[in-house]
Amino acid sequence: MDRTLLFLSTLCFFGGFCYAVYALGAKRHRSSWVNLAVMGVGFVLQSVFLYHLGQFRGRCPITDVVDIFIFLSWSMMLLYFLLGPPFRVSLLGMFTAPLVFVFQSVALLLPIEGGGATGPIDPWLEMHASVSLVAYGAFALAFVAGVMYLVQDRQLKKHHLKTLFYNLPPINLLGKSIFRLLAIGFLLLSAGIASAFAMKESPSAGHLVMTLAVWAIYGLIVLFQVWRGLGSRRMAVNAIWAFFLPLVTLWVLSRH
Repeated sequence: MDRTLLFLSTLCFFGGFCYAVYALGAKRHRSSWVNLAVMGVGFVLQSVFLYHLGQFRGRCPITDVVDIFIFLSWSMMLLYFLLGPPFRVSLLGMFTAPLVFVFQSVALLLPIEGGGATGPIDPWLEMHASVSLVAYGAFALAFVAGVMYLVQDRQLKKHHLKTLFYNLPPINLLGKSIFRLLAIGFLLLSAGIASAFAMKESPSAGHLVMTLAVWAIYGLIVLFQVWRGLGSRRMAVNAIWAFFLPLVTLWVLSRH
């Protein structure tokens, strides 16, 4: 299958990141329509490629590790464009772009295996997989926002404020954004798990255990934040380390 659109999309995200880094180094970074437009073009190319991949698969393109990396990248950018402006985290795109670039570069290096669907499609399976991956996209954005929070927190503590600091969102709003992204991801994953129990074929025990482990970890983070108030810094740290579990889960499940 031709991957030109995916390659061009990956270049867009790499170019957007490079532009933002250059602008910060020149100490003149502000929200740029040029950078936003480049990211937007990358997202459109992503979407068109996913459409063609879906046509090639004959179903939602979430069948192997290549599909998962692309769909996860698309989910991150979708949530960024939907949630970024309301949460006032415009620089989230700069921090998100390199992660999307890495995911899509891996997808470009790996072969696209298999072909179209050979049997009837279970809509509950499609819903389970797609909604769960969008949830993982929210967790990925929470990871990125957590890194942004710790960068800003470190600069504040050292009283060494660089150009990046003045372009980051206010630290209190960044903390709220992390919690909202975690909560959105947890709710979406809950819906994804619920749909799994309506599937024609029950998910394997290993699949269910690993997905429930991710659900439990993020549920505890959200619960403790609501109940006890972890504090924004601890929540940022939790959002960073917890994201490695979904990554491992996706990798393991994609190999089966």
